[in-house]
Amino acid sequence: RADRIPVTLADLPDRVWRPVLAAEDHRFFEHSGVSGKALARAALANVKKGGVAQGGSTITQQLIKNRDLTAKRSFTRKASEAVRALALEAEYSKEEILDAYLDHKYWGHADGLAIHGIGAAARAWFSKSAADLNLAEAAALAAMIQGPNRLTPDRHAEALRERRDWILDRMDDLDWADPDGVARA
Repeated sequence: RADRIPVTLADLPDRVWRPVLAAEDHRFFEHSGVSGKALARAALANVKKGGVAQGGSTITQQLIKNRDLTAKRSFTRKASEAVRALALEAEYSKEEILDAYLDHKYWGHADGLAIHGIGAAARAWFSKSAADLNLAEAAALAAMIQGPNRLTPDRHAEALRERRDWILDRMDDLDWADPDGVARA
């Protein structure tokens, strides 16, 4: 049971969607659906761990995994995800892919309802439209993507705050947010 509140990228100010890119895929507009740097970083972490510890997924790959594939981590699934990501990026614009990602992403549960999409997440967690989120709220939603049920504002506020602050610092490092705005957030 979940109500969706569709939102398009055109409806959102940069301060709302940029934190998602800072947290999940800061090179989103530069790669073709698969990031060689992210895959190399993940492969190194996986070798050190002796198993699958990181996935190196781009937003496009995450969209495919969440919509079409199982959550089971395997090298076969990652290969399928990469091939599908390249095909998706060949067919759709970056904006369309980011639209679909933001509209489909899972943001936890509230009052027994699954929250899917940034529009529903903004309404559920902050009682406002996604377009009206301030930078701190948008960064908090971006933080929740890593663990929607273990980074909820109502049950895990401190863990969420730490991840949110990391995202704000990341945005500052990427020059995607005004340092004064980051400090206020």
